[in-house]
Amino acid sequence: DGIRCNAICPGTVESPSLESRMRAQGDYETARAAFISRQPMGRLGTPEEIADLAVYLAGATYTSGQSYAIDGGWTI
Repeated sequence: DGIRCNAICPGTVESPSLESRMRAQGDYETARAAFISRQPMGRLGTPEEIADLAVYLAGATYTSGQSYAIDGGWTI
């Protein structure tokens, strides 16, 4: 039927939701440092990086049924 389905599986990405969770910890800087320290790449992902994958998949017309982990190395 010409339907493609792919999944984007992001890791920890800088977002308003993440900012709220870090601020809710009470000590924002310590919470942020803890989140970053758990990342294999040593930093948080950005929304633009996730968008880059979405743009790629939009044009990858022969790709279907795949899950794409974009998590800075967590799943390796």
